[in-house]
Amino acid sequence: MKKLIMLSLLVMSTLAASAEIKFQGIDNNGATNVMLTDTDAPDDAKITDAVLYCNGKEYRAKNIRCNVVAGVAVYRLQFKRLTVFSGCKVTVTVNGKKTTVDIQKHLVH
Repeated sequence: MKKLIMLSLLVMSTLAASAEIKFQGIDNNGATNVMLTDTDAPDDAKITDAVLYCNGKEYRAKNIRCNVVAGVAVYRLQFKRLTVFSGCKVTVTVNGKKTTVDIQKHLVH
């Protein structure tokens, strides 16, 4: 019984840890576009703020799009076109909750 309880707790903590906003991709066509995914998004997910921190500067999103299908949200954030990427992270506010995603570790140097 004790093992079953421990296994249940482990499974629940794993599921909770995987339900986070993750980096999906970036492109630099005309503007710097960052795509994020949220695999446990509510149907009414709404981004009220998005900020890109890069090269020691702060850039507010010029355009924010959110598409939720079957509990999976894709957030498309458009920023001023950048040519150099160093120390990049994005902070988004989804339904009043701020989340920071480190995108620098996903960029190829």
